[in-house]
Amino acid sequence: MNAKKFWEIFPGLTTWLSFLIPIVLSFFIPTAAAALFLVYTIYWLIKCLIMSWHLILGYFHYRKEIKIDWQWKLEEDFSDHWKSIYHLVIMPTYKEPVEVLDRAVGKLARSNYLLAKVIFVLAIEERAGEEAVKRAEELKKRYGHFFGRFFITRHPVNIKNEIIGKGANITYAAKELTKYILKEKIDPLRVVVTTLDSDNQVHPQYLACLTHRYIQNKDPRHTSFQPLPMYFNNIWQVPMPMRIVALGSSFWQMIESTRPRHLRNFSAHAQTLQTLIDVDYWSKVTIVEDGHQFWRTYFYYHGNHLVVPIFVPIYQDAVWAGNYRDTFREQYLQKKRWAWGVSDMPYVIMNTIKDKQLPRLYKWVNVGRLLEGHWAWATTSIFLVLIGWLPFLNHNFRTTIWAFNFPLIYSRLLTAAMLGMAITIIISTLLLPPRPKGHWPRMFVEWLLSPFLLPLTNIIFGSLPAIDSQTRLMLGKYLEYRVTVKK
Repeated sequence: MNAKKFWEIFPGLTTWLSFLIPIVLSFFIPTAAAALFLVYTIYWLIKCLIMSWHLILGYFHYRKEIKIDWQWKLEEDFSDHWKSIYHLVIMPTYKEPVEVLDRAVGKLARSNYLLAKVIFVLAIEERAGEEAVKRAEELKKRYGHFFGRFFITRHPVNIKNEIIGKGANITYAAKELTKYILKEKIDPLRVVVTTLDSDNQVHPQYLACLTHRYIQNKDPRHTSFQPLPMYFNNIWQVPMPMRIVALGSSFWQMIESTRPRHLRNFSAHAQTLQTLIDVDYWSKVTIVEDGHQFWRTYFYYHGNHLVVPIFVPIYQDAVWAGNYRDTFREQYLQKKRWAWGVSDMPYVIMNTIKDKQLPRLYKWVNVGRLLEGHWAWATTSIFLVLIGWLPFLNHNFRTTIWAFNFPLIYSRLLTAAMLGMAITIIISTLLLPPRPKGHWPRMFVEWLLSPFLLPLTNIIFGSLPAIDSQTRLMLGKYLEYRVTVKK
């Protein structure tokens, strides 16, 4: 077995052993299993309270930044210097309806920013056929005059050493535009590249805020800029479980944004064109090019790479496929693809061992965070809902003092954890767009159901997709890229 295969097996093996060990202990040494679970619950409670604090911090950062007129602040802080910065915005698309693309491009065109300095690229796929070309030309006709330039690139099929996916498409588009940038004698270090998905609707202040962060940054070449993804475009039109998932994803990014050393490239993100040239753009052989981009940049610069948070959001669609059955399926498959970030493990660990220029302690902290993150993703909900009660299946355990005290201790720990849930409910109430008229009775019922639906939703759309991805990686059954259906 080579090193790469070993590290592909390791995350899934760790997860399955984490389930197997308490099951075995519950039947043979149930008191040890109960003690182990209580220790884990205390660890989880501490982590939950820390994350709740960071969620509060993230919310206040968000409220502060969206109130700022960033265009005015640019002019106030940097005079005309900011006008030398260009933005290259790349939006890859496959077969998304023109209505979805229209909302995204239209929102960008209404940005509170000097759009003459924005180069927009609609990156279509040759495999999408002539309909994709027609959609692109229609959008160019509608919005081309808003931007400094509006380009359409068409990513060819069957390019050697590529897999089907977003990374290959945006890499092709960026390389094509690099030719134009260099021909125009524009410094690539002064071009900030943002990648957007086809459902992304940027906040009107995003480009101005990003420009301010870029100029303020002393080392933009070694920096990624990460806006807040918020899945609120259609949040009141999707089933309640999807709303819980969408809020959880948004809150997690808000939490991580208050911890820049934890923050990673995710979904829409920005880097300078010079950085992209240095690292050879994005990976063309992974279906999770966003998170992998952090590691490619991190290792290329020997650890000298930081992700800077931008608390101005980019709004995205929660999953809705037209009916409940297809929506649940699409949500599961989307989460499984996100969880495929575990496939970075061999790349990260092997490069960490190989690169002697990385800061010695920091590099292993990063590896530990990656391992713990994927392990917790797969196990936490199942541990808290199911595994902890296994010792009670043992008749001998049910007659012990442990069995008498266990429910009492566990219930008190969960009561303390309710503080985190209360914070989540309050912030979601403050954060979400206004409810449609006439929805209040349904909303009230949904809030009452939330504490009961949350654990089930976290298992079905959290733990299970993560276990699925880790197990596939163990067995060498690699995932292929697929576009999440959104309507």
